[in-house]
Amino acid sequence: MSKIEIPAFKVIQNNIPMLLFITTVQMIYERFDVSQRISDKTLGYQRSFSKPRIKEIKNYINQEQGIIPNSILVNIDEGKFSYLENDKLLTLNNTESLGLIIDGQHRIKGCYEANPDFPLMVVATLGLSVKEQARLFIKINKTQKGVPASLYLDLLNLLEGDIENFDEEGVTAERRATEIATRLNETDESPLYELIRRTGDAGLGISLSEFVNQTKDYVEPRTGKLATLGFEQQYKVFEIYFRSIKAVFLEQWDDPKSYILKTVGFCGIMKAFYEIFNLVIQKYQMFNTENTIKVLQLIQDFKFNKENLPSGGGFKAQEKVGEMMISRLKNAVREDFVVMIGD
Repeated sequence: MSKIEIPAFKVIQNNIPMLLFITTVQMIYERFDVSQRISDKTLGYQRSFSKPRIKEIKNYINQEQGIIPNSILVNIDEGKFSYLENDKLLTLNNTESLGLIIDGQHRIKGCYEANPDFPLMVVATLGLSVKEQARLFIKINKTQKGVPASLYLDLLNLLEGDIENFDEEGVTAERRATEIATRLNETDESPLYELIRRTGDAGLGISLSEFVNQTKDYVEPRTGKLATLGFEQQYKVFEIYFRSIKAVFLEQWDDPKSYILKTVGFCGIMKAFYEIFNLVIQKYQMFNTENTIKVLQLIQDFKFNKENLPSGGGFKAQEKVGEMMISRLKNAVREDFVVMIGD
């Protein structure tokens, strides 16, 4: 199998060697990955990046005869290249996956759709670890237009490495919430199995960034409402809560038209969480799935639909959904309690 040879210049910045070269956008698009988690390139672009931004670049190239004077940044994986410095020649393995696109994803997709032969200037880092690539991606893309926050949270796990004990000093609320989301999303028996979107796509379920935003204040090590519980207990509490929500509202949970797993419904459920947690404890002295289901069944006719919920998905609408659930539940609990008053 023939290899790919490209003239390239070597540059070193802060002890990091890089190669500068020019190639077609087709070569970059077809041989470099856009996501560590999504192997299908087309799906990776669809789920992770802004379609309007890609279309804007495509039209800029085709209709406005635009140019792309700034470079793309990629990483070429170890063992997939060689470089002859005297000849200034980069040789790449003829493989479908040479490495990861670190910066320029929108430009690559837009240019590719406009003209696969469009030439691009490329800067390539060489053999960086996944953690080093994640660090670069976050630093470069953090303020860029169209790159979803869920990608950053997902990559933070790579950056910070594995944590064996989430009760250790210094583990942030954001990292705890991200780990809870990851476990709920990856455990087969979890009620949220594959329903937490980690790449910022707009499909069924809730985004990782929204889950973390709604959860982190509860698990904040010093001031969170669940701070007295260990991390494993915190995880179990949320697993029980969502298992119970799913059991009581199963028909709506399985209905893609329902708002229960859309921003306004999900965030409302999260804002109602602590009140429901306390109601279960007060009524049964134990927070488990059976007891939580019993409490939630008091409002099992609550509808997570357009007709019942406030319009919009903003903070006020989310707060209102939580308030509606708690108000209905407290009224039902009062009716359900039998109060004995003696002399």
